[in-house]
Amino acid sequence: MTGLRCTVAAALSSLCMMAGGAAMPLVAWADPTLTRSTYVYDAGRLLGSEKRDRLDSELAEFSRRTGWNVRVVTSYGPGTRPDETEIRAAWGPLDKRSVIVEYDATAPSLINLPYIGDEAVVLLRRPWWFEFKGRFGNLFYVREQGEQTAILASTQVLMGCLARPGGCAVVPGLPEEQYYFTLVTSIGGGLVAGFVSKLEPQGFVQRRWVWLLIFSPLWASLFINFGLGPVVSRTDDKLPVIGNCLGFALGAASPYLVQRILAPPPLKDQQ
Repeated sequence: MTGLRCTVAAALSSLCMMAGGAAMPLVAWADPTLTRSTYVYDAGRLLGSEKRDRLDSELAEFSRRTGWNVRVVTSYGPGTRPDETEIRAAWGPLDKRSVIVEYDATAPSLINLPYIGDEAVVLLRRPWWFEFKGRFGNLFYVREQGEQTAILASTQVLMGCLARPGGCAVVPGLPEEQYYFTLVTSIGGGLVAGFVSKLEPQGFVQRRWVWLLIFSPLWASLFINFGLGPVVSRTDDKLPVIGNCLGFALGAASPYLVQRILAPPPLKDQQ
């Protein structure tokens, strides 16, 4: 009988310990540092103390200067951050000019947006938010640049677009892979224009340049819409524009260069 009581007591003790351990994350967020004056809550320990404090000061100054209430919370998997109710209680009431950005290092996308105010959605349309998450939250960017760089760079872009009159139509900045895509499309547009300009006149087309006008929706879309448009809308740097224009010119000249190189040598007159 005594052995049975000891076994039951041990089992109850283990259950209490397990229940206490499971409840720990629920009471761990009674954190006095999570207050309305806290703009960066680094629950996931993704930022060092120096960078966290500097970003917190920048967001606080940004809020005083512009009226936009941008808050940042980091986490490292489920159970490492306060739930939405606790965040709203600490940072509320969240109004139309409030944005909460969550950075979870274990999620497929580093960036999550649990709250976006109505005025923020009006200023920055939903495609902007999707591009914002895709640009700075994708695994390739985080792997190359690091979590801290992704957090700091994305918050700077967000503050810049919120403070800009009229907002931003696209996320500023031109990633390297996107520039290469615009360069390829510019060269492709030049190739189409070059080959079309070599077509011989026939039918109602009496001049070669008419072929350029007929096929302009194709080569102009490749060069202007996909080659220059994404560049000039995301950066003021002139070098990518010059590079794409040179790529278009090289593509347009390629058919003539290939014809000249592959042309057979002239026959010599036999004496």
